[in-house]
Amino acid sequence: MTKNQILFFIGFLILSTFKSHAQTKIKGVDVPATIDTEKGKLQLNGAGIRTKYIFDLYVGALYLKEKNKDPKSIINQDAPQAIRMYVISDKITNKKMEETIKEGFEKATKGNTAPYKAKIDQLMQAFKEEIHNKDVIDITYSPGAGVKLYKNGKLKTQVEGLDFKKLLFTIWLGDDPADEDLKDSMLGK
Repeated sequence: MTKNQILFFIGFLILSTFKSHAQTKIKGVDVPATIDTEKGKLQLNGAGIRTKYIFDLYVGALYLKEKNKDPKSIINQDAPQAIRMYVISDKITNKKMEETIKEGFEKATKGNTAPYKAKIDQLMQAFKEEIHNKDVIDITYSPGAGVKLYKNGKLKTQVEGLDFKKLLFTIWLGDDPADEDLKDSMLGK
């Protein structure tokens, strides 16, 4: 190798390292490349910002066992998965989060939430407590255990069933998601 080729290679490695780190920092939030769950490590599939109107509300990150860009496949998988939300706005309150999640369920079920009412109500109990800027909300799914919602590392509720997990993940990854740009970012696009 010539001296110029070596310098080019070193420069490329340095830039690649910076790019890699930049992809894990979003809006001042360090998004880890992996997270630990009851069923082992999950890797970051993608992350982005949930925006409503002109406000950045939270950084959302999707974690899977293996990277996947197919939203239908992710929704239907009976495998460990997680969505992590880093609240980055004072605009989010527990009431607004409840409204947003309920709206998401309406879209995900095309207005037919009745079959899931008890499970939706159970999940919504986790949002009775006030939400603050810098809170971290984890929605994890484990086969057999169902969906668990954690706020700042503390378990708030658990809802059983793959059917409910599919419905919940449809809010972010379905055909009519809460935020199209966030969906694309979570899918690593």
